[in-house]
Amino acid sequence: MLSAVVPEPTSWQADAACHDVDADLFFSLDEREQQQALAVCASCPVRRECLEHAIANGEHYGIWGGTREGERRRLMRDHRAA
Repeated sequence: MLSAVVPEPTSWQADAACHDVDADLFFSLDEREQQQALAVCASCPVRRECLEHAIANGEHYGIWGGTREGERRRLMRDHRAA
């Protein structure tokens, strides 16, 4: 039987407010669930590191660092234009 290899979290990921939250919440299309995910991000001590990771790795889906996909696309576009 094959088992998935889960990489060790980086140091900032271990400190994330979402560390023990079901990841599906951050990839839900349901507005209410997205609001719940954003609320978790709002109190996260490593929100900036998470957002930087998402931008650096081109995370196109889900909520990362308290941002939705469209917000990250705008941030990346504005960064490239500057």
